[in-house]
Parts: sequence; structure tokens; C-alpha cells
Amino acid sequence: MPAFLNVAVHFRRSDNSSANAFPTLGGSSLLSAWDVPVSYSFTKAGMLQSIRFQFNQQHAETLNLYAFNQNLAAAAGLAGVSSDPFDWGAPTLSLSSFTGVRDMNPASRTDRTIAIGDSIVKTRGRQTFRAGGDYRDIHADSRTDANARGSFVFSGLYTGVDFGDFLLGLPQQSTVQFGPGTEQFRSRSWDLFLQDDWRASDTVTVNAGLRYEYFSPVAEAANRLVTLDVAPDFTAATPVVAGGTGPYSGAFGDAIVNPFRGGLAPRVGVAWRPMPGTVIRTGYGINYNASVYQTIAQQLAGQPPFAVANTVLASRADPVRLATALLEVAPDVTLNSYAVDPNYRLGFVQIWNLDLQRDLTRTINVGVGYTGSKGSDLDIIRAPNRGPDGLRIPDVAPFLFESSEGDSVLHAITLRVRRRLTNGFAAGASYTLSRSIDDASSIGGSGVVVAQNDQDLDAERGLSSFDQRHRFTGDFTFELPFGPNRRWLQTGTPAALLGGWQLNGTVQLASGTPFTARVLTDASDVARGTNGTLRANYDGAPIAIADPTTALFFNTAAFSIPAAGAFGDAGRNTIIGPGTSVLNLGVTRNILFGGTRGLSIQVLASNLLNTVQFATIDTVVNSPTFGQVTSVRPMRRIQLLLRFRF
Repeated sequence: MPAFLNVAVHFRRSDNSSANAFPTLGGSSLLSAWDVPVSYSFTKAGMLQSIRFQFNQQHAETLNLYAFNQNLAAAAGLAGVSSDPFDWGAPTLSLSSFTGVRDMNPASRTDRTIAIGDSIVKTRGRQTFRAGGDYRDIHADSRTDANARGSFVFSGLYTGVDFGDFLLGLPQQSTVQFGPGTEQFRSRSWDLFLQDDWRASDTVTVNAGLRYEYFSPVAEAANRLVTLDVAPDFTAATPVVAGGTGPYSGAFGDAIVNPFRGGLAPRVGVAWRPMPGTVIRTGYGINYNASVYQTIAQQLAGQPPFAVANTVLASRADPVRLATALLEVAPDVTLNSYAVDPNYRLGFVQIWNLDLQRDLTRTINVGVGYTGSKGSDLDIIRAPNRGPDGLRIPDVAPFLFESSEGDSVLHAITLRVRRRLTNGFAAGASYTLSRSIDDASSIGGSGVVVAQNDQDLDAERGLSSFDQRHRFTGDFTFELPFGPNRRWLQTGTPAALLGGWQLNGTVQLASGTPFTARVLTDASDVARGTNGTLRANYDGAPIAIADPTTALFFNTAAFSIPAAGAFGDAGRNTIIGPGTSVLNLGVTRNILFGGTRGLSIQVLASNLLNTVQFATIDTVVNSPTFGQVTSVRPMRRIQLLLRFRF
């Protein structure tokens, strides 16, 4: 009975520089990682068993140009900011009339995972059974002070112009938050699975399985996690440390969040060939998202009393100076800025599909497929302390509350056609019509969206930030008809020069993803402790225009700023952004010298036609560039790649 031992050692390292619109606000990042997988496989009693061990360690570090070099915020006269050299850099300034100033945030993180697993495979007749499990011990030592140098919002409260307030040094909102140092996060996960691959007949194959996954919430080794225990109606909030007891929710565990033990994930797939050349496939499965636990723990760790945090809201009658704003700490005020529902559940998605594939000829294949998905228990980020005119809970600073109340639904239909490689030519095309809707705060998007009105969460339902209604992709491969075994120039120098070349191309056409019309640095919204979550008012006029340009991409006249103290009635993601239209082309030749030696030559052209591809549009109503295109995707780029194998 043969046995196999496989040991591998992988190491990688990368250094990168990051640019910024302001050249002095750039930085650098370093990544190094070790990965050591070990597996031992053997056969016994007709069963193949594989025992696995894996050690993985990765260190990532990001620094701006001022860290350990110059305390820029202190040199500018700002008091109340972090004095740790790790945190040195420029403060964050927010205005509506331009993008503002944001320096890179220093971050350091070391992840270490030790995993062991075992799986058994047994084949009997038409069935193949698989069973196994894995256990993972996860350590993450992290330091990320996202707001150590202070953030200041200038709304025009005093002069009527945000930049005027900045020149006077009068922010309406000032916030700061930094921790005591490196937090040591600890968690574990394990899973068990059963799977049966059954060839029920010559035309039907069934793949069925059941997986159970457990992911523990993330705890901190020194119990430096803090949340806010909130009343059911969000009329009161009290800080509670890990392992403590709150007045509303009772006892809290070391991870604040209660363990979620319902991770059953059934999966089934069926393939049926009703006639030669025709295959019908269908399937269903459930997947869970456990990565959010780490993000929750990091935010819980950045809270008083273990971290410095402060939010100062100024008023026209009581202005606060920029230099000393962060020192304005009212007595007996709860300064914590983040809380999580202790009964938070892991989000999961159900996915089902049906696909029909048919060979029209020996070389032409067509297909049509449907995919649906439904997400449940998805993240919603709320601001429950925000009322119509100010803060709802006396003596409690503005805070965010994370819960798992969101859901999503997606439907997509795809049409495909493909010509297999014959006579040196192959091609394919695919068109997808889809629609995705959700009310979640972070599903598939580039950032977290805070619900505008905590008393009207139904208004958060809209197109998903990744929704793309139409997508078309096409590709082709053409082997040039020169050289040995080709139609022309089969021998001699012409064959040596022109033979073996292959032309590849892809085309991508897609409609745009959606954007939301927002209002930044609105004085009445900032007075409620938030900025950037207020949506615009919408008058019902058509949003799309017939001939969008860089100066006016959509109908800006359809949106306006809500009245003071009111929330906007525009929905989420109602503005469809720029689409995509790109042709890429590549030319490749592989030259063999004998044995394992060879030379690969590639010429790759991205965006061959040099078509201008709009990328980002400004959807901030009170911005001077509202409705304009603010960035484009890369223009034509041509690369020459040479690879020698030996």
C-alpha cells in the first residue's frame, strides 16, 4: 500500500509605494508571508486517507511619509492627537467643495494560522464517498489607528462657505480615536463534511453533500474589547467591557458577540444528459461569511477606556477652535463610537442555478443559464443616536451600531455560444442580464454605507452597489496559417519567422454600476454627529441623459439638498454610472529549443482602440463638480513579455 508525504515551503515578499493626489501624503507598504503545507496520504482497506497540516504566517505593514519621521499634526498646532511616532501624519479635513485631505493610515498586522485536517475517500460501485474535517487556530496581532491625528469637518456653519470656515479654523465636527498599541486577536474555526458523488445512471450524476462550519467570534487576549449595551428602543447606551454585564443585554462573553452555531451548509448538484450533445445541470448551496468577525473585533478594540476617543460638535453659538477642539471633553459623556448587536448572526447566501448546454454541431456549443441568490442576516450599519435635530441620547457621543438584519436577492440569465478550436480558430461570446437588490451596508461594495435614517431602515432598499444590468464578453483565438502543418509557408526561413504565432483577443461591454446622490458636510447633518450619509431629494425627473459628457454625465437638476433637519427622499443607487467598452489584443509565440527549454514571446495590448473609459462620477449634490466625471480607467497600454524556461 503506497504512502506519499508532500512538504512544500513558500515565501513571498513585496514592497509597494502608494501615490496620493497630494504628493506629500503618499506612503509605502510591505508584505511578507510564509506558507508551509504538509500532507500525508495512504491507502488502507480500500480507502484513501489524506492528513494535512499547514502553517501560514503573513506580516503586512503600511506607513505614510511622516510616520517615525515628523509629527506633522502636532507641528500644525493640533492638541489632543496621538503622540506615538507610529501614528504621525496629516489630519483628515473634510469639505464639500473639494475631495478633502486624507493621509495614509499607518497599519501593522501579523496573521498566523495553524491548521490540521483529515479526509477519507471511498469508492464503491457508482458512488464515491468523501468525509473529513479541519481545525484552524487563528492569531492576528494588529495595530490600526484609523483616526489618530484627528478628523475635522468644515460645513460652512459660520461663514456660509466650508473653505471660509477652514480659513478661520472653525470645524463643526472634530473626532479622534487611537488605541493603546497592538491588539492580540484570537479565534478558531472547524468544519466537518460528508459528500457523495453518485453516478445514478449513464445519463444522471448526483453530487450531494452536507458541511458544518463553526467560526468563533474574535476575542482579544487581554480582554480589551468594549461595546455599548443599548436599550431596545435605543434611548440609552452604556459601555460594557468583554466579560462584563450590561443593564439591557445581561452578560457578555469575551468576544462581545455570542457564538453562532448554526452553520449547516447543504450542497447538491445534478447533471442529466437527456440526449447526446445535451446536458442539463442544476444545483443549490449555502455559504457563510465569517471574515466580518475580525472587522468587528478591531472596532471594539478601539474604544474607551482602553483607547482614546472623542467627538466634539460645535454650534454657531459655541464655536470651537481647530487647534484645541479635541481637548473639549465634557464630563460624564460616553465617548464610545461603535457597538455591535450581541446576537449578531453570520450572514449567509443561498445560491441556486439551472443550466442547459447543447452541441449544435461538432464544433458549435450553445447554452443558457439562470442563477439566483438570496442573502440573509447581512450587515446593516446604523446611527441610532442621530435624531431629526441632533443627538437622541443625552450625554452619549454619536455611535454606529452593527447588526445582521439585511437581506439581498439577485437574478441573472446568461446566454453563451462557443466555437471549439478547429482549423486554427476558436471563439466564444456570453451575454448576462442581471439585477441585484439589497438593503445591506457593505455587500459587494467599495465601502460601508451607514443607513440614512435609523427610524426608516426600509428606505435603504435599492440596487446593490455591484449591480450591472448588462454584460457582454467575447473572445477569440486565431493561429496564424504559417509554418509546419499549416496552410502556407511550411518550410524554410519564412516558416521559422512566421510559424507558431497565435492571436488572442477579448472584448468587454457592460453597463455601469449605480451611485447614490449624497450631501456632504451639511451643517444640520453634521450637528447630528454624522457626515456623508445624508441623501439628496429627488424630484422624479429622468436621471439619465441622452448624450452624457465629462461635464454633465446625468441630470443634476433632478436632485436637490433637503431642508435643514430633514432626510433626503432619493433612493440608494439610483444613478447609473459609466459603462465599459474595451478591446484587448495579444500576440503570442512559443519557441522550443529541445528538452524543457523554451522561449515565450508575448505582445499584449490593453484597450487597443484607446477608447476613453469613464470610471467615477461626482454624485455629491453640494460639490462644485456635481454630475461630472472625476476619473477615467487606464488608456491603451502595450506590453512586451519574454519568458525563458529551462
